[in-house]
Amino acid sequence: MTARKLVLEIVTPDGPALTEEAVDVVVFRRRERRFELGSEIAVFPLHAPMLVRIPVAPARYRKGDRTFHVVVGGGFAEVRRDRVLVVTSRCERVSPGEPDPAASARELGRRWRREMRGRLEELTGYP
Repeated sequence: MTARKLVLEIVTPDGPALTEEAVDVVVFRRRERRFELGSEIAVFPLHAPMLVRIPVAPARYRKGDRTFHVVVGGGFAEVRRDRVLVVTSRCERVSPGEPDPAASARELGRRWRREMRGRLEELTGYP
């Protein structure tokens, strides 16, 4: 019997930003009132279907013994049948060659949130 794996897809308005197969786990933050704000959720193969809002924040996924970091610009994540689909306004991969990729992802996420703070009212029409 072969081990089950995930497929991770991250899509932005410009098209597919990331497609990875044979992923062991995907970890991202969720933005829902019924859970602690900013708590993380780990999605493994055979996870129950779900649709969850995600904030501007770092995310990561693991393939074998390597962990990869990305930053997403908020949006939604759908989990269905060993497939994780993230629909977001923007996505940037953190270079695995960074001395501390997790710290780089956190800093990029903070910078994006600062940038968005000033534009939120402009985009939505309210503060």
